[in-house]
Amino acid sequence: MAIDLQPWLDGIDASMVFHPANAFVISCGTVTLDLGRGKVLLIWNRNLQIFQLPKGRRNIDEPMLNAALRETYEETGVRATPLKLNIATRATPPTADEGVDGTPQKSPQITEGHLSTEFVGTCLYPDPQSDSKALKAVFFFVATADSTATGDNGTQEAYEKLEASWVPISEVDQKLRFASEVAVVTKAVADIRKSGYTINSA
Repeated sequence: MAIDLQPWLDGIDASMVFHPANAFVISCGTVTLDLGRGKVLLIWNRNLQIFQLPKGRRNIDEPMLNAALRETYEETGVRATPLKLNIATRATPPTADEGVDGTPQKSPQITEGHLSTEFVGTCLYPDPQSDSKALKAVFFFVATADSTATGDNGTQEAYEKLEASWVPISEVDQKLRFASEVAVVTKAVADIRKSGYTINSA
């Protein structure tokens, strides 16, 4: 007996939403940690008087990881290095795994056990800085840096009033203004530890 797929397809059709490119903002940022000192790199936004994670819009044709590292550098003067982690991701593994009989296996819905620099999570919300209606997606990547090193000066845009601030991990939930960014840091720390790295206390 044939299975009627129409209700299932109709459900997909009803839930699918189209966003033109000019109404969808891709932003990229990092959760940059000093593992040896147990600190996270935040920015103090003097215009808004809040702490945030460093992030910003992707340039045309720019890979998202590159954008995240560039924005972190521009906003903080800190050169961060991406950290390879065992992240549970919907990205497919680099090569198809084979079954016991040597035949290729279908990629799993969730891939684990592969060290990568995939994004650790994303935050979705209406873009508050857009003059027209736009949805914003911020993709966060995990990176490391030395909190004792002196950051470069003059890396920010003229209108930006941002200060780099290294904060103990234990204080992140008290400092960050947005709960979703706290969740990003929490997920990053969990993935770092799951991947076998040690994070010292501040």
